[in-house]
Amino acid sequence: LAAASSSPSSRRSPDLVVARAPRLAVFGGSFDPIHNGHLALGKAVVDAGYADEVLFVPARRPPHKQGRSLTDGNHRLEMVRQAIEPYPPFSVSDIELERSEGFSYTFDTLSVLRQVFPEHDLLFLMGMDSLRDLHGWHRAGELVQHFAFIVYPRPGVACPSLAELSDRFGARNARKLMAAVKADLPLFDYSATAVRQACAQGLAPTRFCPEVVCRYIETHRLYRS
Repeated sequence: LAAASSSPSSRRSPDLVVARAPRLAVFGGSFDPIHNGHLALGKAVVDAGYADEVLFVPARRPPHKQGRSLTDGNHRLEMVRQAIEPYPPFSVSDIELERSEGFSYTFDTLSVLRQVFPEHDLLFLMGMDSLRDLHGWHRAGELVQHFAFIVYPRPGVACPSLAELSDRFGARNARKLMAAVKADLPLFDYSATAVRQACAQGLAPTRFCPEVVCRYIETHRLYRS
């Protein structure tokens, strides 16, 4: 009689695994060009179990990079496509490049991707430097309220305090952001700026980029001074 009146959860086999939605980390950036640091970070996120897949989203016109013109989006998209080919959990989207005008706002992109991937749990992958500046982003409060994050460390950038984040986003959202900080993710001291500088000096960026990206840069004569 006691067994018959127990709850369904108490009768569940200990070996039964409850299915969960796959987690998709959305990795936005200019990717001008994509380099080994981007790829290693994506792999580390998957290997650590923070996400099952990583979606690279090249930006059309990032609001924080208004002072520099970006390489044509088709080039940046193709370099990402070729670079991620050996990584089954990686994919790329041209959602931002297809916009006809305006800036690439994260809130807008995630809102659309949520409709495109209703079966996934979305997480926005961003660096510690972005977390420090997040309060200045377009619709920042709504972004933090409605979406989940993975925050990775950046060289020389300290994590904002809980008090700072609370002042900007409220206590509940501040705790949410602090929980998203993954201090165990490795630091990668690579930058697209270093790649462009090497190319401008006539050097092959083999230290920074996979071979397919180096070939693409050379073939299309990108980043020449």
